[in-house]
Amino acid sequence: MGALFGSLTALSIGLSDLFGRHVVNRRGPIVASVVVQAVGVVASLVMVLVISSELAAADLLIGFASGLGLGVGLWGYLSGLSVSSSAVVSPIVATMSAVIPFGYALVRGADASGWSIVGAVVAIGGLILISASGGRVANVAEGVRWSVVSGLGYGFGLSVIIDASDDGGAWPAVTQRVGALALMATMAFVKRGGVPLIGVRLTGVLAGTFAALSTGFYLLGLAADETPAVVTASMFPAVTVLIGRFVYHDSVTRLQVVGLAVVLVGVAGVVAS
Repeated sequence: MGALFGSLTALSIGLSDLFGRHVVNRRGPIVASVVVQAVGVVASLVMVLVISSELAAADLLIGFASGLGLGVGLWGYLSGLSVSSSAVVSPIVATMSAVIPFGYALVRGADASGWSIVGAVVAIGGLILISASGGRVANVAEGVRWSVVSGLGYGFGLSVIIDASDDGGAWPAVTQRVGALALMATMAFVKRGGVPLIGVRLTGVLAGTFAALSTGFYLLGLAADETPAVVTASMFPAVTVLIGRFVYHDSVTRLQVVGLAVVLVGVAGVVAS
């Protein structure tokens, strides 16, 4: 079940990026981040009514800290997509988003069989292969810089939330989105003096809803089986590479396709362990 919820997490993040990228193209990455997180707060509150959730101060603080990390991660990710290609940005973010939480989960004592570790290493190797395969895309260096910022943010955010209690239910998801919204709204007012939402309401709502669902699925996955949930959830940028290729017509090389196949093999190994 951990792998299933982790996979749903990755799919939800990918769908959030699908609609969020439309907002990026219309209003820029900061506005897109604010819209996604604002809707995410509302959607997370709805999840509290659906998922059994016990209010605890520690879980609220953990969620808020995680949200700050995810806010930085989303900002860096969307900024990278706005200046370069998903073929450059997504794999690097995926590698860091996989390595940091997986390493943290192992350090804190998560159960992991030998096959699950092998599968994780194979999956991460596939992501590295995608990252190293270049391709004729614009602004590679700038895309890489934003990718590192994003990867560190996501890695921190996805690691911190692991410490939330199972009884907390959806409450950590609420404060996670509140933390991300507070960070991005502050940046929006400092840099832009406001957040114009004209023309992005529908896509913004869809992006934010899927973002909130991703957190809910991730928390359910952690409660069910921590290690496979962390590994499969961190594969979300591979979904975005496919979306970038087929929806936004990003450049994807043959070697990156091979890398995606390797990622799938590694994830299958984690799921089967």
